[in-house]
Amino acid sequence: MPTLDLQHGLAPGLGPPDEVVVAFFRAFLPDFYFVNTPISRMRRHLQLIGDLRAAPLLLDFHQAVGANFTELTLCAGDDAQPGLLSKVAGTLSALKINIDTAWIHTLRDPHDVESGRRVVLDTLILSESGGGAGRPLSAKTQARVREILTPILSGQSSALPSLAKILRRASPLVIEEISTAPDADGTLQITLRAADAEAVLFRITRVLASLGLDIAHAQINTFERSIDDVFFVSKSGGAAIEADQIPGLLELLRHALENENFAA
Repeated sequence: MPTLDLQHGLAPGLGPPDEVVVAFFRAFLPDFYFVNTPISRMRRHLQLIGDLRAAPLLLDFHQAVGANFTELTLCAGDDAQPGLLSKVAGTLSALKINIDTAWIHTLRDPHDVESGRRVVLDTLILSESGGGAGRPLSAKTQARVREILTPILSGQSSALPSLAKILRRASPLVIEEISTAPDADGTLQITLRAADAEAVLFRITRVLASLGLDIAHAQINTFERSIDDVFFVSKSGGAAIEADQIPGLLELLRHALENENFAA
């Protein structure tokens, strides 16, 4: 099993070779991770995981030169109950921050793989509106996100920012496609395509949490006024969803998404 002695035998400042970084994540994450993650992002992820021993929650903002978005990586211990992603999405929606793309991953705690603890490693591509177009998050907005999310995700507060105004004007989701398929690692793959809507990721993820579904991995895409999302889910605690439970679960999920209670 790979270790987190990241600098052992390496020249200062160089970090581990690419093949060491890739091998480390191969031990913890599925192929899905490697399709969407360049080596530069893997290196940032590895550094965050290494730092997690000293801090229960890490929020890392990365701004590529010339990019019209900001990359936020969140690394923290996973919640015992489903809903962490819903908290993140709800907070960002309340702050009027766009989630353009996101890659969500949960892995065994690399610092103690036998403990059963899990770590979330979520990367979100964010923008805020300005002059009619998306722009990267300002330093002020980044500070505000950190200020609000930190107590929520570290368990110091359970109160999300109010989404009442946003949800009051939200229309029901228009679902274009929703389907499921068993995945090789024992999770259930849920593919969801729908028209974009107010606070859409928050609304979807809170429904998944309300059904007791834990998101192991996900890819979120928003483009041309539509969403195209893939979630790999299990029951709370990581238990697999049995094949005979899938049709009923799909029906419940569709009904819940199309008939939401908009109380925030």
